[in-house]
Amino acid sequence: MTEHNKQTEQSKATTLFALLSAKFDTLAKIPHMQIPAWYGLAFLGIIVVIFAWKQIAVGKVESDMAKKLDNERAVITQQAREYADKQYIKEEERFGQVLSWAVRGELIRNNIDQIDQYLSEIVKMKDTERVVLIGDDGQLLVSTDKRLEETKGIEIFPKEILNLQKITVKSDVDGKKLLVVPVMGLNKKIATVVVSYKLAKLEFISWQ
Repeated sequence: MTEHNKQTEQSKATTLFALLSAKFDTLAKIPHMQIPAWYGLAFLGIIVVIFAWKQIAVGKVESDMAKKLDNERAVITQQAREYADKQYIKEEERFGQVLSWAVRGELIRNNIDQIDQYLSEIVKMKDTERVVLIGDDGQLLVSTDKRLEETKGIEIFPKEILNLQKITVKSDVDGKKLLVVPVMGLNKKIATVVVSYKLAKLEFISWQ
């Protein structure tokens, strides 16, 4: 290799080394370079946006879950009330059937005093406000509320109540719950017993 060629190769090596040194020198200076202020503000803004988005997303998930739980609670509460109402109606119908038989026997014998005693015992039951016996002609035969003794039965309850042909529970009639018990004779209805109850206050289930 000639002297000229050696110098050329050395020159190329020196140039390549200088280029590499310059690049590495620039990289080495990066940690010590002063970043412009707006870079920091932009980065901070990005962090704030990400945090806000996270809070919104978490809040929406929590809100959706709360709504779902509220809906499930409402469904469960409604189902429980419906079941309780069905059970209550069944028990009232059984009670009404027994009452109908008892009143029918005494009424056929025209034993009004005994019927009065029956109804006086019934009105002592919890939440029972009044019990009346109304003849099929609309006349009041017996009432536990003595203030009604001079009142006609059709003035106490409308015809749609007195004309019922089967034991019926009415949930809200003038703010009262009614048990309507038709008293059947041999071929037709001869009277109606109406038991008036105080409407129970709604009790809301507290969920923790």
